[in-house]
Amino acid sequence: MMNEKLLFVTKGGEDCDNGFTYILELAKTLKSGIAALIIYSKKMAETYEDVMAAVAFAEAGDLNSVRELMQSQEKELKKTAQKKINEMNEKCRENSVPFTFHIAFEDTITATKDFLKHRPEIDMVLLSPNLSVSKKRIDLKRFLKNITKPVVAISGPAEANA
Repeated sequence: MMNEKLLFVTKGGEDCDNGFTYILELAKTLKSGIAALIIYSKKMAETYEDVMAAVAFAEAGDLNSVRELMQSQEKELKKTAQKKINEMNEKCRENSVPFTFHIAFEDTITATKDFLKHRPEIDMVLLSPNLSVSKKRIDLKRFLKNITKPVVAISGPAEANA
């Protein structure tokens, strides 16, 4: 059995499993395991309305409501993440592919670099389409300068022109 380990880097949210089918097939072919790194930016937990509501509660001195509002957002993020992680884990279990995951709340490059520093057995990094589809999500050149492992940017299916 080969020792390759694949790192699936994805942005947390409803589409965090976008591209996972591809990496699962690759892992089966290489007889390797998958580590998933699910990244949430620190700012992602803050929507405009929630921030404005928190400011209003804070100005009124209602700090408990501010705390509850922020905690409910975090709970919702964790609930979505756990559901997706459970689905990925189940697919791996059905295919006898070892699976681990880590959740990070920082920028993609820092999170990936830190993860790889503690996991030298990772041989290849695969970026989910939800990260690699636009320059706004990740600066691929900067990413490649900072990550010393082979990097593959998974793209979604091309859209047909009508």
